[in-house]
Amino acid sequence: MTPHSSSLASPVAESKSSSPSPTHVYVAGMGDIGTALVQQIHARGEDGHALCLIGACTTRRAAWVAPDCGPEALLGEMEEAAPPDWSAIIDRLTQEAPRPLVFVDATGAPDVAARYETLLQAGIHVVTPSKLANTRSQAAFDRLRAVAADAGVQYRYETTVGAGLPVVQTVRTLVATGDRVRSIRGVVSGTLTFLFSTLRDGCSFSEAVQAAVDRGYAEPDVRDDLSGNDVARKFLILARTAGYAIEPSDVQVESLVPDALAESPRDDFLRRLSGVDARWQERQATAAAEDAVLQYVGHFSSEGIEGGLELVPDSTAVGQLGAQENLFEITTDRYADVPLVVRGPGAGPSVTAAGVLADVLKIARGACPSSLPA
Repeated sequence: MTPHSSSLASPVAESKSSSPSPTHVYVAGMGDIGTALVQQIHARGEDGHALCLIGACTTRRAAWVAPDCGPEALLGEMEEAAPPDWSAIIDRLTQEAPRPLVFVDATGAPDVAARYETLLQAGIHVVTPSKLANTRSQAAFDRLRAVAADAGVQYRYETTVGAGLPVVQTVRTLVATGDRVRSIRGVVSGTLTFLFSTLRDGCSFSEAVQAAVDRGYAEPDVRDDLSGNDVARKFLILARTAGYAIEPSDVQVESLVPDALAESPRDDFLRRLSGVDARWQERQATAAAEDAVLQYVGHFSSEGIEGGLELVPDSTAVGQLGAQENLFEITTDRYADVPLVVRGPGAGPSVTAAGVLADVLKIARGACPSSLPA
């Protein structure tokens, strides 16, 4: 595999003004992450870059508020709001909403991800923790970044990998300064790290999976984590951000989902998962006997992307990960002998929302005021 030749979309250069225009924010998706984001916007101290919420939606409600209203007014409006009409929402955002404007997609919905290009073309910045848009075809990924660059807006997706950890930005910076990423190795699923840490504490496999779901660490369907699909998507995003062209079909990952439960309804899957507890207890015992731990490890290099369950010595950094930690080892031309390491919490609504907010603030500090669209 060779580095992809298409140019990277660079962020708009930051500029400071004595009285910058407020940056307006629309939040699609008011689940755990979206709600945490709104609360963090409300709680943040002013630094000269005001954020004004103008609207939000869920799968059942869509509300608008005046730019000078606070989060409480928005949440209050959501209680009585009508169901979302996406055509009307996009028309209002592209034709009437004030600028600068950031659209935050915290829905994880394919039909919302499909609208990014329209929003970017209309001069609207897009920030998302959703991996969907970035893990379609290579051509679709290239198109989004090209459209953002042509429109002079930013497309930010830091929290698609590592939640609030600065992993995507680190890779972008390495490439932008002329370095070449040779490989990335890591434990990149906070859900799976939590799962195996909980197994070591004596819980059964089914109990550990249910705990990850209950705490909000897992994807909406935990099988996206257990199948390795979440790991595959994260490494695909990192590889593409590093400048490599790779298709989803080229990624090989091991699934931890029992074959008999792969097609079961979500609730039925969780209820029947205890049937594999004995097998996982044996695996955990084998690892402990070898002074090792179970970890799901991903690898990217010029040869491709793969991921799967590994026995890792418990004396290593990867073996000592706990809770929902992530760890990324990035080897480049400059970091050839000792890899650059990024480590920290990689799951949870609050840290993910904080990463989304950081992306929004980077845009706010660099966006230039503009008038309403014609």
